[in-house]
Amino acid sequence: MDENGYYYYDDEYGERLLISREADKRELHGNIRAAKAILNSFSNVTIAINPHSKKIGTKNPEYTVEGLLGDRKGIMSEKGVTAGFRSAKRQGCKVVVIDLDENVGTVRPFELSKYISRRKADFSDGAICMCYIVFNGNAVRITSEQQTRADIESLLQRMKP
Repeated sequence: MDENGYYYYDDEYGERLLISREADKRELHGNIRAAKAILNSFSNVTIAINPHSKKIGTKNPEYTVEGLLGDRKGIMSEKGVTAGFRSAKRQGCKVVVIDLDENVGTVRPFELSKYISRRKADFSDGAICMCYIVFNGNAVRITSEQQTRADIESLLQRMKP
């Protein structure tokens, strides 16, 4: 538990994964699962699952990743990347977590890289700093350094079973 009692530490990841006592209970399981996939893949990352906003019409960012606001997007297909990025930007997020385990259940690197590479301007103008792709309990991170479709596809290829 943090010093104020607002967050508790995850049993497995300790202080690398803080969970708000006021987190959205409806999305908590998915948020923890995706966060653990990221933490499993990147040993230097810390994540906090934020408190849920009870303000009507407000969808608040679910995560704070390395001090940056982020949101998990459980897309239905590769085409959902565009809407996921747009929604995250409207929420003031700098981190987008594309969760393939939620609804997709497979990774098609060629198709997914096409949609992510189309978001290059979001990285270039600083609207988005990083994107994590979560699949099968693991994650890859895409930043402004991986902006060609070939670079992104190469990263995604590592996630294929």
